[in-house]
Amino acid sequence: MLLWHGSRLSNWVGILSHGLQIAPPEAPITGYMFGKGIYFADMSSKSANYCFASRLKDTGLLLLSEVALGQCNELLEANPEAEGLLQGKHSTKGLGKMAPSPSSFVTLNGSTVPLGPAHDTGILNPDGYTLNYNEFIVYNSNQVRMRYLLKVRFNFLQLW
Repeated sequence: MLLWHGSRLSNWVGILSHGLQIAPPEAPITGYMFGKGIYFADMSSKSANYCFASRLKDTGLLLLSEVALGQCNELLEANPEAEGLLQGKHSTKGLGKMAPSPSSFVTLNGSTVPLGPAHDTGILNPDGYTLNYNEFIVYNSNQVRMRYLLKVRFNFLQLW
């Protein structure tokens, strides 16, 4: 599947030199909603948040990667131990309430490409907080092929 990944400008030299990497075991686990993995989204707006752009620094980089998700373990809520719950599956999918409609997906060079505006998926976590958007996490960097790097300018003048 062709998915989005966003990161701070300061991280891109390392990403382009060494590829997307998983945090080492000694790194603190704080901030990893689904454990230490490589995080992607099917909506650019979700990944754009991780560019940490501002009015003064309004340029960011977004990456589109081919991600071999295999079978996804679908979760309704964050779990930092998600990798241990895979039970033979190949990735984790955090189910969000907004996502592109699968009926508008296309196939490009053998990869599924999520397209179209966000629609309500009907996903609701009866036990608490529901994720706004889908998140896809792989725990092996060999499941990722970086394909397209986009330089984007964020428009902060049109908010609210």
